[in-house]
Amino acid sequence: MHLDPEGPGKSYANTIIAVWNTILYAGGIISCLTCPIVGNRYGRKKVIFLGAAISVLGAALQAGSVNPAMMIVSRFIVGTGMGVLLATVPLYQAEISPPSNRGLIVGLHASLIGYGSMIASWIGVAFYHVPGAAGWRVPLALQVVFPLALCIVVFFVPESPRWLYMNDRADEAEKVLIALHRRADDPNHTFARKEIQIIKSQIDFERENKLPISQAFKKRSLQKRFIIGFLAMWDTQCSGLIVVLAYQATIYESLGYTPFMAGILGSVWCVLNGTGNLLGGILGDYVGRKRQIAIGLATLILLLILLCITTKLYSGTDNKAGKTAAAVFTFLMIAVYAGGVDCPSLVYSSELYPGEWRAAGVATSVSAVLWGCLIFTAAAPAALANIGALYYVVFIALTTVQLFIVILVFPDTKGFTLEQMAAIFGDAVVDMEGHIEKAEDFMLERHSIDQIANKDIVTVHEEGRKT
Repeated sequence: MHLDPEGPGKSYANTIIAVWNTILYAGGIISCLTCPIVGNRYGRKKVIFLGAAISVLGAALQAGSVNPAMMIVSRFIVGTGMGVLLATVPLYQAEISPPSNRGLIVGLHASLIGYGSMIASWIGVAFYHVPGAAGWRVPLALQVVFPLALCIVVFFVPESPRWLYMNDRADEAEKVLIALHRRADDPNHTFARKEIQIIKSQIDFERENKLPISQAFKKRSLQKRFIIGFLAMWDTQCSGLIVVLAYQATIYESLGYTPFMAGILGSVWCVLNGTGNLLGGILGDYVGRKRQIAIGLATLILLLILLCITTKLYSGTDNKAGKTAAAVFTFLMIAVYAGGVDCPSLVYSSELYPGEWRAAGVATSVSAVLWGCLIFTAAAPAALANIGALYYVVFIALTTVQLFIVILVFPDTKGFTLEQMAAIFGDAVVDMEGHIEKAEDFMLERHSIDQIANKDIVTVHEEGRKT
């Protein structure tokens, strides 16, 4: 790209690098906030295909870039595809998941983002010593592989049953739910039929009471859902992990590691990212999202303080023990962040919204990640150059504020179906028998769909034995 990162052109080169990093998120924000319009009309599968196709195009152009301007445009296109997928995939996963393991299924999205970073990082290590343009064009070209695979695979997965019912395709919705929730101990598909009954009743009730957009956003319960969903994903940015991800080579080199060793450390860091998210998805279905996020944020505050102190004291010195401690704290941070904040926040923000607002709500929530990436990544080069480790103080303060918000404001959603979330926010809800209940009454008497379905399954088995 004919940039001069060390000589007289250093300032210009750093500016271009910052633009390359941030333009990705600018494209993501725009597409993330506009794709719900397409998704509500054409379905979740077609939007996922669209996002994957845009990603393939952007990655191909990026690998073939011949000047900084072309690289900027191609990065924007890649970001556009990324925004579509970030907003639609967790939405789709939440809509096909039973409540008992929704955390695990939606958590797979966060986990595979982490493992994707791992693959990208190790590819960077593998091509570190490759001379010439191949050293960077081939790694960028390899971005085509996974979205291209997604373009093919998406044709073999079912459409969201909730989207199908909202678009007057009830028979298809029931067939999909039965296929998704088939159980060996439930030959009559009691669980799936109970869930489709709840989906139908709640969506029909919401349709009958649907408000115009101008009135809907004056409704306190809907406002609360959007605010909490946005803040849940904002949690993931307040810890500053995106800065460590984008500039970890700079951070490790400032601690005295060689560029090649910094790449290896960054790749190990990404392994912990994916693994932590996977474990976080499993854990969330047992402890609940609110408690998981609160514990994760509290632990991150402690680790951020320790990282700030060790980086400030030992960066640029010969103290190997101190510099090693700082690197270890970055590893501990990503493990805690992935399992305790990143994964549960994504799951949480995907399950808060009513059917007609779910696509817009998830997109708005996920946009918080892209806004945070844009702001903190853009500020990082200047901040790291001028105040160094003190940049972490910003994230310590932000994370502390978020911890109090989670404890005082966030409701717990564990065990509720997507349709039953209305009761958490004070709205009327349709119970298991199809009766409309006030939120306070439903919360007092609530039984999970698993309890109701399992009770019915036992009854069917008992009647079969008697016969």
